[in-house]
Amino acid sequence: MHPTLSVIIPAWNEEKRVGQAIDSLRRANEAYERRRGATAEIIVVDNNSQDRTAEVARAHGARVVFEPVNNIGKARNAGARAARGKYLAFCDADNRVTENLLCLIHDHLE
Repeated sequence: MHPTLSVIIPAWNEEKRVGQAIDSLRRANEAYERRRGATAEIIVVDNNSQDRTAEVARAHGARVVFEPVNNIGKARNAGARAARGKYLAFCDADNRVTENLLCLIHDHLE
């Protein structure tokens, strides 16, 4: 099943925080699946990190794409190009989201 929503996380040297952001999005995705019957994919854009950002992101279940030019706009656009969802949402690597956030985004966009 193709995801309805693609959540894109641009990340540069965020190994200490990105795992928690992904975990909160995965919990929100579980609620999204239960409540709306839809799914979200989580894409982390490794923006030429010098730490283990990409490795941590993969370990937490995100799909990782690489953007070699260290620029937030380029990172967001790389994530958008890789996205398979009908809708795009962006999240920072140091965010924690509430369980109902993806449902709220879905309802607003639908």
